[in-house]
Amino acid sequence: MTRIALVCCHLTGTGHLVRTLTLGRALTAAGAQVLVISGGRPLDHISTQGLDVVQLPPVEVRNLDYTRLYVPGAGAANEEYLADRLAQLDAVLMRFRPNALVTELYPLGRRILAAEFQQAIAASKAANSDVAVIASVRDIPEPPKRPGRLEEAVERLRTDYDALLVHGDAGFLPLYAAWPLPGDLASMTHHTGYVTEAPPPAGPPGDTVLVAVGGGALGRRLLEIAAKAATRCRRPWHLLTGGTDAAETAADLATRHPSANLTIEPARSDYPALLARAACSVSLAGYNTTLDLLACDTPAVVVPFDEKGEREQVIRAGRLAGLDGFTVLNVEGLDATRLGNAVDSAASGPRRKLAAVDREGAQRAARKILELAG
Repeated sequence: MTRIALVCCHLTGTGHLVRTLTLGRALTAAGAQVLVISGGRPLDHISTQGLDVVQLPPVEVRNLDYTRLYVPGAGAANEEYLADRLAQLDAVLMRFRPNALVTELYPLGRRILAAEFQQAIAASKAANSDVAVIASVRDIPEPPKRPGRLEEAVERLRTDYDALLVHGDAGFLPLYAAWPLPGDLASMTHHTGYVTEAPPPAGPPGDTVLVAVGGGALGRRLLEIAAKAATRCRRPWHLLTGGTDAAETAADLATRHPSANLTIEPARSDYPALLARAACSVSLAGYNTTLDLLACDTPAVVVPFDEKGEREQVIRAGRLAGLDGFTVLNVEGLDATRLGNAVDSAASGPRRKLAAVDREGAQRAARKILELAG
């Protein structure tokens, strides 16, 4: 049986791990023996059923500062803690002896964890000299900001990798919209289509405004504005919070914005089903949230996350702005009145027409990984 190791470390939100688990399930269904190695914080609302998952001592970043790692619920991760992660990662891969190693986001991202990913490559090659090394990235990794960052990633791809799998639809939003890779990497770059689970059965639409910011700590500003907007609206509003302190955030918002039509709770695993029945969605423009939106006909107000110069969601939202039934707002200058008006307009209009995007990325990526491994 072909052995596939998937190494992932989500540092803020949940999308990286969700995508990796989805890919792992597709590989398992295709007959592979799959090992998922996760270096981010455990996520109670994300199912790992049916997969062999190894949890490393977890790390995270705070306030979008990707120059320092922290232990969830504690202080900064010291050298001893990080050395333990590295040793565990090395030992797991030496035992597993993968036919293919898939590194999630690296080398186009996760530069702070470069030592770990390079050790994963070295350990996999030491255990099996024929291992295929594959990079796995979402449609739009955060564009390089620092001088030399693009060139560094390109050199890693040329030196250490056999393929770059881009989990997006090139006809909808190609990688080069953010990462202008040189032409010699074209033969190893493959757009797989979007990696996502099958959408839930559609039910009759209700009257609820669903506000979600993913499973991480991003979007707190949007939640605050939405809670204020809900108190001025007749419709029921349902807010879902994320992050390690999601329950505390929900309780704080509910205390400061009491309203009979407002429900606030931590992120839920049945978000796609809630979304399909909502009268209107208010959300960020993360990878998984966007795929959930594209899979249903719920009118959507999208507020891309753009703090500290982040561009990924802005680029993706710009593409959504040209589709039927999407309203894109900037969080800068957004207030409860403007958000409420946008929601009323969207919820009062027709349901959206579904956009034609390639959603077969999990199955297509699994086939490509097995081809490279075999």
